[in-house]
Amino acid sequence: MKKIIIICIAILFVIACKHEILITSTVPTNLLYTPTTSTVIIGTAGSSVVPTIANGGESVKYSLSGLGVTGISINTSTGVISWSNAVAAGTYNILVVANNSVGSTSTTYTLIVNNSLVVAAPSAYLYSPSSSTVLTGTAGSSATPTINNGNATVTYSLTGTIPSGVSINSSNGVISWSNAVATGTYNLTATATNSAGNTTTSYTLTITKTATVTAPTNFAYSPASSSISQGTAGSSATPTINNGLGTITYSLTGTAVSGITINSTTGVISWTNAVATGTYNLTAKATNSAGSITTTYTLTVSAASTLVSFSASILPVLKSSCSGCHSYMTSYAGVTGHTTGCNSIQNKIGTTYCSGSRMPQGGAPLSASFIALFNTWIAQGQLNN
Repeated sequence: MKKIIIICIAILFVIACKHEILITSTVPTNLLYTPTTSTVIIGTAGSSVVPTIANGGESVKYSLSGLGVTGISINTSTGVISWSNAVAAGTYNILVVANNSVGSTSTTYTLIVNNSLVVAAPSAYLYSPSSSTVLTGTAGSSATPTINNGNATVTYSLTGTIPSGVSINSSNGVISWSNAVATGTYNLTATATNSAGNTTTSYTLTITKTATVTAPTNFAYSPASSSISQGTAGSSATPTINNGLGTITYSLTGTAVSGITINSTTGVISWTNAVATGTYNLTAKATNSAGSITTTYTLTVSAASTLVSFSASILPVLKSSCSGCHSYMTSYAGVTGHTTGCNSIQNKIGTTYCSGSRMPQGGAPLSASFIALFNTWIAQGQLNN
């Protein structure tokens, strides 16, 4: 009798193990909208940007928490917040939650709907890079500046003493110089003006007689980080830099990481699909004959989720628990045909559901671990594996 009991326990253990799937994901982090606020006039529909997020190694589902405002919604897959032209005037602090099978993170997005368009003085006026060094006889121009226009048309101008041959485009703020500008260093003041006020910023133009190389400046990656799942190759954006009239060579300093390299000519950082999990705070160095400058780039590699097996872990449970009332539960096509909407399987096997009755009807609820497993299978693409 004792042997029989031991054998039965062993069999149950084996059966249980067949339904265990190791999920190595982590809770999502760093959910962020840039910008974090939108100000619109009443009757204006619109949407936010796509948020950035470290997804913890798997797909996330976005939702709004506690808002319940008619006309404001969120795309559950992309996280884009949308509002219709019917949203009433007011300030809406929108709490956005991003969930994966492990946990959740949240952030706030503010929508301001005004009865009439409120114009504010421009702000955050910036050139990047904020200087140029060129050889005499060389024409050129700055980058287009970034600015918050305060909801009104901005006009750009240069104030103070303006050297001959230097001008600014009044519409887009681009500063230009001709090949006739005399040698010297010019600390230019640029002003951006709208009907509510103005703001200023500086731009430095250096014209040299000879190609005097100076150390590089303004070395930056935008964005300055990437978060990926293990097994994913990729690369950074090309960095911006003021090369100081010299040829730049890029390198990574510090401890080398297997699978992470930098293009010595362009500065693009690349990684292969073999990079191990972890957070890598990389230091990139830009060097010319006059000196060097460094900047940082962060690569976060999260453990990839083990793929959930539909045939071994999903279908058998649905067959045994729910097929008595729902014949479609016996096939892949049947299950995938009922995984979206208010009457979806994942809605009805959960503890909350928006219509009908919970499945399995009259039986014990399916375990929270299976529900999480089922949602992970959906997030991984509903694979027929």
